[in-house]
Amino acid sequence: MSRLRVGLLTNPTAASGSAGRIGRRVHHLLTMAGLSVVDLSGPSAEVARLRVQDVAHDLAALVVVGGDGTVALGASIVADTPVRLGIVPAGSGNDLARALGLPIGDADEAVRILLHALSRPVTPIDAVAVTCDECDQVSLAVGNVNLGFDARVNARAAVSAAPRALRYPSAVLREALTYGTVDYWIEVDGGERQEITSPLIALCNSGAMGGGLRLSPQSDPFDGRLELAVVSPLSRARLLRLLPRVYRGTHIDRPEFRTIPVTESLRIGLQDTAAASGTVLRAFSDGEPRCFLPMTARLKKGAVRILVEQET
Repeated sequence: MSRLRVGLLTNPTAASGSAGRIGRRVHHLLTMAGLSVVDLSGPSAEVARLRVQDVAHDLAALVVVGGDGTVALGASIVADTPVRLGIVPAGSGNDLARALGLPIGDADEAVRILLHALSRPVTPIDAVAVTCDECDQVSLAVGNVNLGFDARVNARAAVSAAPRALRYPSAVLREALTYGTVDYWIEVDGGERQEITSPLIALCNSGAMGGGLRLSPQSDPFDGRLELAVVSPLSRARLLRLLPRVYRGTHIDRPEFRTIPVTESLRIGLQDTAAASGTVLRAFSDGEPRCFLPMTARLKKGAVRILVEQET
């Protein structure tokens, strides 16, 4: 009888290089469990993608070892296919893993969970297809699409020299010292165009971001809907007072915060006033830079089959 075959995709640069060591441990554990493991890691995301795509038809699952960007890469490869996605968190943020209840810093337990889930019914989660209006390039998000203050925090954290655990908190504080509001337009589910002025706006599938921020704690990647989280204009002092509550997820009753349900799609761009001032904004998703605004995000319900301890 042939053994169940799984692919292993490791980002060797994640977690300051320690993900490579974790990947070797995961390979050993999967092999000891009786699985046939093929290492598909590559020197770049594109090489890894091609390697996985070459053998995806023969895989029961793809196990990714890394941070949110590696998880998003794996999800984009297996989306809308029978191949299931297993996650061993080994990055700086690990926000989707947190939202899914996966253990952080315990590769052995993460492998135990995915091995158990392989014998269980399929559990699908939602994803978001992000399309750039300018170039029609499409990327897939599984956590959130960050569009304002939170996108700039991601950009700052990506080049931070701070210790791994401090990159996002320090980026949040530094960005808070220079932040400002932006004038957007949005079209929700094909509806009429609305104008919004906000320092922070994010389209949430999991609601967890920035290495621990719980911007939209009610968001659930299993529920077939998204939330557009919007923070109203407020002073820098009030923003700094609000941030600790965002880490705890206790800010949702504050008048400065609201969510708009999105069940199909969101189009978003800059109002003429923002564009005329030279404002250029790039969306981030799952810790990675994506397209510049304007853009369209479409909900893909149940697009990714995930290996977690979650009832269907």
